[in-house]
Amino acid sequence: MKEVISMWKNTRMIILVALSAAIYAAFLIVFKGGIPIIPGITEVRPANVFPPVFSLLFGPAGAWGSAIGNLIGDLFGGTLGIGSIFGFVGNFFLGYIPYKMWGATFGLVNKKDMSQTTNNVKKLVAFEIIALTASAACGIIIAWYLDLASIVPFAFLSITITINNFAAACVLGPILLALLYPRVKRWGLIWTDIMKPEEVSVGVAKNLGSILMIVGSLGGLIVGIMVALGLAGQTFYGFTGEQGQVAVWLSVLPFLVLIVIASFMLSGREQFVEDEE
Repeated sequence: MKEVISMWKNTRMIILVALSAAIYAAFLIVFKGGIPIIPGITEVRPANVFPPVFSLLFGPAGAWGSAIGNLIGDLFGGTLGIGSIFGFVGNFFLGYIPYKMWGATFGLVNKKDMSQTTNNVKKLVAFEIIALTASAACGIIIAWYLDLASIVPFAFLSITITINNFAAACVLGPILLALLYPRVKRWGLIWTDIMKPEEVSVGVAKNLGSILMIVGSLGGLIVGIMVALGLAGQTFYGFTGEQGQVAVWLSVLPFLVLIVIASFMLSGREQFVEDEE
């Protein structure tokens, strides 16, 4: 996670944080009054297409932009509250996981062309896997906290956030990325063109880290929902069942730890391979 800190020394990366946050927040605010799913908590969010796209284009700046943009969206959209704390964390990972996994996931297939775009089937598949993983990670992080605080049940919120995130990214993400990449590349604003390889964490056992990230995100979603449905009597479609149960909290916690561990194992360095060669 070295680059998450080192990027703040670079003026262009800071500008990209501001740009990412502003665009994400603007679209979130526009749709705040659209179709609410849980009033005051979440709504249908087409804006969720931006975090994975900005992540691949702008790297750590996209991660910070996602977190800050969501907070601004809550502030000016009238949904700022206790859930915004982990909303910040969840959205940070929504914008952090894609660029970290891109090298380990797509790099296994083709290390000669790791450009951050979806111009072929292999890259498209890699993008969808990464977007789903990031969506689930964001979902369980936020839902775990809000269930613990007895605000919204885990089963309902985790699946809602995951689907809400992935629906936008799955359909619109590849199109937006394919349209933006050549232009952003031409302007010299791709994060790997701005940051130096030594400013980015090297990572350890990166392929294993990618697997652990998938297990932590999707495994946490599946196991957490199963425990919530079984022991807490929750459902997918409402606020039924008990919240704040220790069983749900403990069942998801190991998977959250896996996500954090995988974050340190993954590297963004593979994406410099084209330049280094």
